[in-house]
Amino acid sequence: MTTLVMFSGGLDSTAMLVKLLTQTEEALRVHHIRMANREERAEAEQAAVERIVAWCASRYRPFRYCESALDFRELEAIPIDYVCIAFVACQVAIDTPGCNRIAVAALAGDTDIENRSARQRRVFDTLYECYRARKLGEPRVEWLYPVYQASKRELADSLPSDLVALTWSCRRPVREAGQSRACGVCKACLARAGI
Repeated sequence: MTTLVMFSGGLDSTAMLVKLLTQTEEALRVHHIRMANREERAEAEQAAVERIVAWCASRYRPFRYCESALDFRELEAIPIDYVCIAFVACQVAIDTPGCNRIAVAALAGDTDIENRSARQRRVFDTLYECYRARKLGEPRVEWLYPVYQASKRELADSLPSDLVALTWSCRRPVREAGQSRACGVCKACLARAGI
């Protein structure tokens, strides 16, 4: 069977990926969503993802990597990430023979995580039911939260420092001379400052 690993290139999902690569033997399909929106973080996240995937592929056991894209740049509102993740996870799970687990890097300390995770699973279940009606996919898909009980500090400490340096957390990067730098003031930057 296969675990679908939803991967953003952030500290949490990088720690989750390393944990699954080093502490499990199941097949992994690692998936990144290039989610373009008015926050303009997609390019910085993509660069981080490419560096981290290459780093992990050269040091750990083999895994399958793929990506998709959602483009919301023309919308005024910023779509809810967990809804987008549920939608894409459903599509990729159906595309992955034997996929019976989905791993997400939610943390117990995340804002309203219990309710958000439950809503995310409901969105996924509703979509997945459409495929199951056509006899596609596995009869049951379990959601895993491999780093749920860890703090950001514990996650950072669990990884090599050079790998931590490759991760990206900022929600609203600032562009300077063609490069992205963390804004230092968004919720994600403030959480990362604690490590």
